[in-house]
Order: sequence, then structure tokens, then C-alpha cells
Amino acid sequence: MPSCQNCKQQFIIESDDFAFYAKISVPPPTLCPECRMQRRWAWRNERTLHRATCAATGKSIISGFHPDAGYTIYDRDYWWSDAWDAASFGMDYDPAKPFFQQFDELLHRVPMPAVFNSRTTNCSYTQHTGEYKDGYLVSASWEGENIAYASRCNKSKDSMDVYMIAESNFCYEDLECVKCSEVFFSRLAENCAQSYFLFNCKGCVNCFGCENLRNKSYHIFNQPYSREEYFTKLREFDVGSYAKLEEMKTRFERIKLKSIRKFANFINVSNRAHFKTTNLK
Repeated sequence: MPSCQNCKQQFIIESDDFAFYAKISVPPPTLCPECRMQRRWAWRNERTLHRATCAATGKSIISGFHPDAGYTIYDRDYWWSDAWDAASFGMDYDPAKPFFQQFDELLHRVPMPAVFNSRTTNCSYTQHTGEYKDGYLVSASWEGENIAYASRCNKSKDSMDVYMIAESNFCYEDLECVKCSEVFFSRLAENCAQSYFLFNCKGCVNCFGCENLRNKSYHIFNQPYSREEYFTKLREFDVGSYAKLEEMKTRFERIKLKSIRKFANFINVSNRAHFKTTNLK
């Protein structure tokens, strides 16, 4: 078995794989599958930020480029301005040298924006984000305001610790939620409000610890209650206590593991056999 040139762990290359590599005239891999996967995923830096200095103005800035990477970094607003000419950083092409070597040299010569953001306000600590105001540690998101610790958070406001939410407000620790308001610790919720610990629920208001419900109100662990009973029970849960909240998180994780699930999450697709399924953990 070969050893990975990166992590030094041994890995297996099947005989069928060797035949495939020979068919397409490429050598066998020198990295293990895990390291190859890391390399494929590392196509852009979204979440690691560094202190840097704008090469044009000397201004202290936040950058997605490591100071030792060797790139010329400009402050984002200066980079977008007309104060500099990209053509002035041009270099002659040498046909005796490899193309990609010269292209890499060009990439290191021509200034890069410190962060890849567009039309943002008070968003110094964001990356690959646009149309945002008052964002902090937000990545790969579009249209938002007052968002912190988030990624893939689009058209949303006043939310924190969220991933892949859209058109939602006042949300916390949610994953893959759409058009929700005041929904907390939930996943795959849609058009829900004032609820805690939802999994795959739609159109639910004032529900707690529920899964696979549609258009319900005042339900706790999928059981119906009167309005008065619901809020009395909610006070008993005392989720304002950190210890009680952690207990409820653990309980809800057990509920999700037993929840009945669709084989995949598809919405309005045709010929679905050609799509990869999503494994919901």
C-alpha cells in the first residue's frame, strides 16, 4: 500500500482504479482519499481572517490572505477604486517557461482585494459576502443585516449562529431554515415562528421539540396543548437556564435520530434519479 505524501498514512488503491488511471493516462494518486478531499474543498478561503497592511495605502486591514502567502493585498475599497491600473502590473510572457508558473507569478504581482465582499457596510470581518450591513464573521452570504457567526445566510436579519437560512429574522442556531421568525435550535423549518427545536416542520407557530409537523400550533413533542397549557409547560422547561437548555438539546438530538425522514430533500425536480441524495444526520 502506498503512503500519503501529506499525512503519511497508508491507503489502498484498488485494481479497478489502476485500470481507470491507465485508461485516462494519468498516474496513480500520491495522496490518500481524505487528503485529496481536503484539497478539493480548499478552493477558497471563507472563514480564516488575518491582520494585514494595504500595500498601497499602508492602512491596517483585515484580509483573507495569510501575510506569508506572498500576494499583493489592497484594502477592499481601494481595490475597487480607479486609483490604480491593473495593466501596470503586467509582465512579459516567456515561452521557455511553464505557463502556469508564469500565471502564478502574475497572480502574486497583481493586487488582490483584502476580502471578496461587494456593497457591504460595517462588515470588516466578513468574506465572500454582498449587500450586507453590520455583519460579523459572516461568510458566503447575500443580503442581510445585523448577522453574526453565519454562513450561507441570505435575505435575513437579526440572527446569529446560523447556517443555510434564507428570508428569516430573529433566529438562533438554525440550520437549513427558510422564512422563519423567532425560531431557535431548529433544522429544516419553513414558514415557522416563535418555536424551539423543530425538525422538518412547516407552517408551525408556537411549537416545541416537534418533528414532521405541518401547520400546527401549541404542540410540544408532537402533542397538542391549549394555549395556556403550552406556555405553562414552556416555563417549566426553563430554557433560559444553560443546564436545562443543554438537557433539552440532548433530548432533541435523540428525537431527531428516531424521526421518519424522506430519502432525500428534493423540491420541484425532474428526473431525480440523476441527483445525489442528502443524508440528514
